[in-house]
Amino acid sequence: MRWCIWILLLVALSGCGVGIRQKASPEGSLTIIVHFPPKRVIPSEAQRIRVLVSGQGLAQPLEKVAERPSPEGSEVRITFINVPIGPKTVTVTAEDQYGTQRAIAIAETNISAGQKTTVTVELALTNLVSVTGRLINIRTAQPAANVTVKVVDRQSVSLNDGFFAVTNVPEGEHLLTISSPEYRGYSKSIIVSVPLTDLGELPVLPSQLMEPPDAPDF
Repeated sequence: MRWCIWILLLVALSGCGVGIRQKASPEGSLTIIVHFPPKRVIPSEAQRIRVLVSGQGLAQPLEKVAERPSPEGSEVRITFINVPIGPKTVTVTAEDQYGTQRAIAIAETNISAGQKTTVTVELALTNLVSVTGRLINIRTAQPAANVTVKVVDRQSVSLNDGFFAVTNVPEGEHLLTISSPEYRGYSKSIIVSVPLTDLGELPVLPSQLMEPPDAPDF
């Protein structure tokens, strides 16, 4: 009799488990073919491909990065599995070594349950530039680290070796601003042009130094 009671309890618990088990969300797969047409030259500094998938059912975009296989006339295929169903936006960027988007493509698609969806995109050039340089303490001739460098609304912080790279800056004439608690800030007008604007070595003045003037020549 006792074993019958245990069997009934197990059956009841199993039934409760089935009742609270959530049904898996329907999903599909998505393959993005990134096309480099031979007649369009995507600059050689666009070294890697970044693919973002956003839209219905995704709290955060799905992301994958792939290396560019050859300078032109090639394809990159990137596949996502277990993608929630519904409309999705695919954003593909070809980036330089610093992360500037040198070419971009955007496509809309829809994921169906249990289906394989393929999207082909063709990259188009942007006018975005990486602005690089190296900050040097004018008093010690040593690299200046942890200094904020800003161009338009984009900014970077210099590394231990003084190097900085401000990414995704539109080409044209802009104001470069340098600021830090340890160094005296200043601004300077610069011309930004594709594919890369290297400002070379830029001097910065320790904050306790009153001379020379705020904006050193460079």
